[in-house]
Amino acid sequence: MESKILARSLESDLELIYVAQMCLSWEALHYQYRKVESIINSQNEALFHNCTARDFQTFQVLLERFMEDEKCEGKRYSNFIHKRFSFKTLLQVPDVTGYVEEENDTIRGEPIRASEAFKALEKCIKAFWLFVKSDKKPSWKFKSILAIHSPLVEDPRDLEVLYELTKALKKKGQLLKNLQGKRKVNPMHGEFEKRDVLSTTIDMKLVERVLKMSIISTSHLKWCQEKLNDLEFKEGKVFRGHTSHLFPISLNGT
Repeated sequence: MESKILARSLESDLELIYVAQMCLSWEALHYQYRKVESIINSQNEALFHNCTARDFQTFQVLLERFMEDEKCEGKRYSNFIHKRFSFKTLLQVPDVTGYVEEENDTIRGEPIRASEAFKALEKCIKAFWLFVKSDKKPSWKFKSILAIHSPLVEDPRDLEVLYELTKALKKKGQLLKNLQGKRKVNPMHGEFEKRDVLSTTIDMKLVERVLKMSIISTSHLKWCQEKLNDLEFKEGKVFRGHTSHLFPISLNGT
């Protein structure tokens, strides 16, 4: 009996490590994306050292390789932990460094334009989306507020919060689906709107994954609430807040 409890606790810890890394990676990736976008808007001809694109290409390749090698059987988070022994930088977002601010800055190798660095980041985001999308952990469903097939809520008082968050996620998911349908009907939507829709899709998929964890703490539910509060649908568009919400790693949020 004790061995089963210990094994279940270990699995929960491994799952938490995987989900936390995925959520933190997205915050870092999106931050770097907005950072380069801001540089382009203020200085269109900005240059970066060529290692910038290479580092993000490595990030993309590792994600794609993980998905190609992933076995059909087994749990995603177990596969992730195992692969980290071979690919230590898997899901670790590189920093955007090497921005050439002055014309006389020393440049190692052939510099690249900010637009090239931006394209490398866009490819990373698309690869990250495929990675998140391919996580196939089954959903759970409420039968009632009392009878429930769900993750273990660390604090029983959070059961209703979990229920309300699930409803809110479903509602915003339908709004997002409607928005995606309009995009297919009207392909004239700008690139900015398309990027916002993709980022929103990733945000909501991560919230969904957190709500599927085996054990959910109050701090995890609070994180989900903050992420959903940052998404507003109106006038046929989605508006995203720019606040970064760092995922709480420990169960008690400390």
